[in-house]
Amino acid sequence: MAACSTCIFWDQLIGDVSHGRCRYNPPVPLPTQEYYPGPPPALKQQTPASFWTLTAQNDWCGQYQSSPPPSLMPAVSGVAPTQPAITVAAEVMLGLGLVTGFVITPIRTGRVAGIISGTLTSSTANAQINITGRHGTGTAPANGAPVTGQLWATTQHYVIKTSADVHGFTVIGGNPGLALNMPVWFDLSVASPAGGTTTLDDVQSLFFEL
Repeated sequence: MAACSTCIFWDQLIGDVSHGRCRYNPPVPLPTQEYYPGPPPALKQQTPASFWTLTAQNDWCGQYQSSPPPSLMPAVSGVAPTQPAITVAAEVMLGLGLVTGFVITPIRTGRVAGIISGTLTSSTANAQINITGRHGTGTAPANGAPVTGQLWATTQHYVIKTSADVHGFTVIGGNPGLALNMPVWFDLSVASPAGGTTTLDDVQSLFFEL
């Protein structure tokens, strides 16, 4: 529905075609008191009074909007394909913003929470791996691109004792003030100060507007 005037629950006022009563939601009873006329006032009875919402013909369900609001705020999830192994020392991007399910467009509040999890390994023993959540708008960076974007999560620090170790990781965070109706990519940056080949796998995401 685009307007109250097209809705079967809209009861047009007699003599005013531009306004009516919205009978979609039950009215809220309000207590009233009636008194006998004349002094001193004497209570006659107490009865509940109900009032239906008065709307214009272009309102929607008593919410005073020209079009119906989205029934649900957006939520996306994705599973990244196996990422190429990356040889890192300086911080680089993983390239998740180019994967379906790692981009969300806030539409009502701009408050977005997110989780990215997966596994990681390194070819170097005793390698420290730092994983940081970063996000931005426009063209998302590719795998191995220089670090870019704003922080959306605290850096997670991992130490890989041997090249056979596989560790799980989880990055949790978000942004409470994103612009509405603008796609935002979410990604991870990876750094390994000791060098070596770092491989992230089993990467999955969940992002939702609150």
